[in-house]
Amino acid sequence: MVNMYKGALMSVLTVFLWAVSNIFLRYSLLEHGCNQFAIACSNVLFSGLALIVIGGRNTNVKEIVTNYQTWVFGALQIFRNLFMLMAFVYISSTQANLLGNVEIIFSVLLAWMIFKRRPGSIDFVAMVFILFGCFILVADLPLDTAVKAVIFVVISALLNNARTIFAEVHHDNKANMSIRDRLSFTGWVLFVSAITLMIVSALLGAIVMFLPESFLNTFRFLKLLPTPMEYIAPNNLICGFINGVLIYAASMYCYLYAVSLSNSEYFMMFRSAQALFTYFVEVVAGAFALLPKLSFSSIDWFAAVTIMLSSACMVLMRTKRGQMLQSMINQAFKK
Repeated sequence: MVNMYKGALMSVLTVFLWAVSNIFLRYSLLEHGCNQFAIACSNVLFSGLALIVIGGRNTNVKEIVTNYQTWVFGALQIFRNLFMLMAFVYISSTQANLLGNVEIIFSVLLAWMIFKRRPGSIDFVAMVFILFGCFILVADLPLDTAVKAVIFVVISALLNNARTIFAEVHHDNKANMSIRDRLSFTGWVLFVSAITLMIVSALLGAIVMFLPESFLNTFRFLKLLPTPMEYIAPNNLICGFINGVLIYAASMYCYLYAVSLSNSEYFMMFRSAQALFTYFVEVVAGAFALLPKLSFSSIDWFAAVTIMLSSACMVLMRTKRGQMLQSMINQAFKK
C-alpha cells in the first residue's frame, strides 16, 4: 500500500514535469525563436547526457551503439517531439495535450491489428467520445490552423505508438535492470541517436544552402532543414539544455521510479489527466506574460472533460478490474 502511494506521488510529479516541459518548449519557440528541429535534437541530446551522469555504470555502450534498435528508438523519439513542437506553433500546449489523447485510440487499434488484441465494446464507445471531444476542441479554430495542428499531433501520436510497438516486438530482457541502469541505458540511446541525427541533418542543411532556389521551390520540404549554425545558436542550445537537464531528465527518473513501484496501467491513469496539469501551468505562464493568456470556454471544458474521462476509461479497461468489468458487461448484453 505504501508503494502504491509513493507510486501515485511519483506519477503525479512525472505528469507535472511533462506539463512544465511542454509549456517551456512552447515558450522557447514563441518567445525565443528556437528552431523546432534544432531544439528537438538539443533537448534529447542534453537529456541523454543528464541521464548518463545520474545513471548506473554497468551499461554496455558498444552494444547500444551497434544495435539498430538504438537508432530506431532515438529517431522516433526526436521526430515525435518535433511534430508536437510544430503543433505548439498553432495551438496551446493544453489543446495539443488534449488532442494527443488520440494516441490511446491508435495504441488500441494497432494492438488489435498487430497483436490481435480485440478491443472491448467499452473501448469503442470511449473512442467515439474522444474523437467527439477533439472535434469540439478544434471546431472554433480557423480551418487552416485546425488542420495543421491536428495533422502534427496525429503524426506525433503515431510515432509514439510506433516506438511502443517496436519496444514490444523487439524487446530486450531489461526486467532485471535497476532504475539507475535503466536511466543510463536510456541516456545512451538518446545521446547517440541525437548527436548522429544532428550531424547528418547539419550536413544536409549545409548542402541545401548551395542548392539553386528553383530546386528548393520544387522540393519545399528541404527548406525546413536547419542550417548548421542553428544547432549551435545560443537560444537553441540554452533552451534545449534547460529543458533536457532540469525537466526531461528529472521526469524520466520519476517515471521509471513510479512504474517500478506500481505498474504502467496505474501510471497511465494519471497520464490521462496530463492536460489538466498542463492547463494550470499554462495559465500561470500566461499570468506572468510568458505566453499568450489561455482562455477556456465552457464548451472547451466540456470537450476536455469528455476526452480525459474517455481516455481514463480506456486505460481502466487495460487493468484486471477493468477486464472483469468488461466481461460482466459483455455477458449482460449476451443475455
